[in-house]
Amino acid sequence: MPTRRVIHRPDRVIQDAQQLLVRFGQDIDVAQALRLALIGSHLYRDVPGYEAGGAICVSAFLVESESDAQRMLEDVVWAHYGLSTAGAIRAVGYVVIGTDIEEDGELIPFSERHVDVVVAAYPHGISAYADLARSERRALRENLAPEYQRALRLFDPRRGADDDGVR
Repeated sequence: MPTRRVIHRPDRVIQDAQQLLVRFGQDIDVAQALRLALIGSHLYRDVPGYEAGGAICVSAFLVESESDAQRMLEDVVWAHYGLSTAGAIRAVGYVVIGTDIEEDGELIPFSERHVDVVVAAYPHGISAYADLARSERRALRENLAPEYQRALRLFDPRRGADDDGVR
């Protein structure tokens, strides 16, 4: 399993009109996307305001247009994607932050465009997700699923990367 690191980029200014792309590979399944977000939540402890337990995030990328999104998708294997604006995300109370993601010491592709939509802080007083018993992890996911799904739905309609179809 690769070693991941999240680097907070407060210098990455994200205007309300900027479009955000969310890839829907594994993320098309809300439960799986939330599970991955919870597993990685501790990586956000270096982000101001989330030092206690980290943050539960939706990973996104800045794009200039739908054609820019399509060009970006040519280089990666993502089955579907969705677009929204930073303003629409913020209007419902989520925080959008600039981040770089490293895997094994190397920046991921398009890291210079990477942002995270913070859906929630990791719950205070709860052990790290990896340290919870199976029943505790399930209860945590069930509790957070409606809010996480709400965040993902902001990127609807789903578009096919290869067929221009709407999902």
